[in-house]
Amino acid sequence: MAITLKQAMKIGGLKKCRIVAGADGMDKMLKYVTIMEVPDIVRWLKGEELMLTSLYPIKDDANAMKQLVKELHEKGTSALGIKPHRFIDEIPPVILDEADHYAFPIIEIPEEVSYLDILSPVMNVIFDDKAIIQEDLEHAYNLLDEIRLNKWGIDKFAEALHHLLKYEIKIDSFVPYLEVPDTAMELAPISTEQIRELEMIQRPIRMHRYNHTLGKEQACMIAPVIMDGKLLGSITSIGIEKGFVEVDLAILDRATTTFSLEIMRKKVAYELEQQYKSDFFRELLFTQIQHEETLLEKGKTYGFDLERNYIFISLQYSQSGKGIHFIADILNQLELISSRLDHDIIVGAMENGVHLLYPSANKTKDRIYLDLETIYRELNKQMHDLYIGVGRAASDISSIRDGYEQAKQAVILGRTLYDAKHIIYYEELGFYRLLAEIKNVTEINKFYEESIGNLIEYDKHHDLELVHSLTTYFQNNESISKTAEKLFIHINTMKYRLQRIKVLTNLDVKKSEDKLILQIGLKIHNFIRNDYRFR
Repeated sequence: MAITLKQAMKIGGLKKCRIVAGADGMDKMLKYVTIMEVPDIVRWLKGEELMLTSLYPIKDDANAMKQLVKELHEKGTSALGIKPHRFIDEIPPVILDEADHYAFPIIEIPEEVSYLDILSPVMNVIFDDKAIIQEDLEHAYNLLDEIRLNKWGIDKFAEALHHLLKYEIKIDSFVPYLEVPDTAMELAPISTEQIRELEMIQRPIRMHRYNHTLGKEQACMIAPVIMDGKLLGSITSIGIEKGFVEVDLAILDRATTTFSLEIMRKKVAYELEQQYKSDFFRELLFTQIQHEETLLEKGKTYGFDLERNYIFISLQYSQSGKGIHFIADILNQLELISSRLDHDIIVGAMENGVHLLYPSANKTKDRIYLDLETIYRELNKQMHDLYIGVGRAASDISSIRDGYEQAKQAVILGRTLYDAKHIIYYEELGFYRLLAEIKNVTEINKFYEESIGNLIEYDKHHDLELVHSLTTYFQNNESISKTAEKLFIHINTMKYRLQRIKVLTNLDVKKSEDKLILQIGLKIHNFIRNDYRFR
C-alpha cells in the first residue's frame, strides 16, 4: 500500500514539518520511510521512499549535497526530510536549488520532532492494510533494525511494534537490568505456569492474561525471549483476534530478536556492575580501611549511605550441585524482588553466597518483617533450602561488619536450633549470642566436658537417652510427670534417669547452681554442632 506525500504531511510528526523546496512534487507516492546514516545509502534504495537525515555524513561537502539530490531523484525517491540544528544550522541553498530544479520535495524537520515521530505514524498508515506483501514485511524488519541500531529505547520499540501489529503491546522484563515502560492497560503478571510453558515451547504462543483495566481475561500472543533455558523477557500483543496472521507472527519474531539483543547489551553492563558491587562488599567488610571517606564515596555509586541504618542480611542454601550460575540466578531474582520493596536495598554476591544491605531507617519492625517474608516467599519458589540470617541495624562501618558476622551466625546456628524457621534474627539467638562471641573455644570445650560430657559418652553405649531426657525436663519447667508423659515413659523411669544424670555428672538438678551448669552444658552441646570453629 502507498500514500501520496501530500497525505503523509498530515500524519504524526510531519504535521509540524514544512516543505522548503520542490513543492511541485507533492503528489509523489510514498511506500517507505528510511534513515540516512551513511553516504552510500542511495545504492540500496528501491524508490518511493521518504529519506530522513541530519546530513552529518556530508555536512561539509557541498558537491556531495548537490549530487545526493540528483541521485535520489533518479532513484525515484519521493522526498528528503532534513533535520538541521544539530550538525548544520540551516538547510544549505545548494540543496534547495537542486530540489526545485527536479521538483524533488525537501522537508525541514523541527528540532523537537524525532525521526520516530515521523517514521512510526507514517508507516502505521502505510501498513493499514493487513495484506502486507513481502516487500512491506522487509520494511517492517528495517524499521525494527533502525530502532535497535539507533538505541531509541524500549518505549519507542513498543510504540513502533504497536503501529506495525495494530494491537496494544506489553513488554515484560524478568531481569533486574532492564526496565520496561508501563502500558495504558494493566495486565496481570505472567503466571509461573505460563513461564514454564514459554520456557518449554520457546516460540510465540496464544495465552490469556487478565486485563485489570477492562476487568476481564483477554486473549494474547506472547513471544518469549529465552536464554540458557530461562525466560528473560517477553512481548505480549494484547487482545488478539482471528486476524492475527502469519505476517504478524513474522514481525513479532523479528521484534523478539531485537528485544533479545537489547537484553544482552544491558546484561553485559549489569554483570560488570555486579562485579564492582561485590568488590565493594568485600572492601566494606574485610579490608583495612585507610580512608573511610574514599570508601563512602565509592559506595555512593550503589546508593550506600550510612544514615539509612543498614541491616546486614545473609542468604544461604545447600551448596550441593549449585555453582556460579545458580548464584547469578538468585542474584537476579533478588535484585528484582528488592527493587519492588525498596530501591535503596543493596544486593551483592560474596563468599559463595548472596547478601543484602537493607536500609531500616524510618521503617517499623512490622515493615521489615514483611519485607523479609516477601523475599523468602518469592525466592523459596525456586529453591527450598533457603535460610536468611538477619543482623542488627548499623549506622557505621564497624557495626556493619559486626552485622555481617551476626547474620552469618544467625544462619549457622538458627537453621538447626530452630528447626523449621527459615528467617533467623541474631537477636533471637539469646544465650547462643554469648557463646558465639567467645573467642577461646578451648574453654568452651572444657566447660562442655565438665558439665555433660559424661552424659554424651554414656548415651553412645546405652539406650536411656539421658541428654534428650534432660533437655525435655528443662523444656517442661522441671516437671517430672510432664516430662515422663512427653517421653512416653513411666514417671519412675524418669526419676531413675535424673538419678543417673546426678551420678555421671556429680550435678544435682535440684540445686540451682548445678542446674545452671547443666543448662549451659546443653546449650553448648547444641552450639558446637553448628559453629564452624568446632568442626
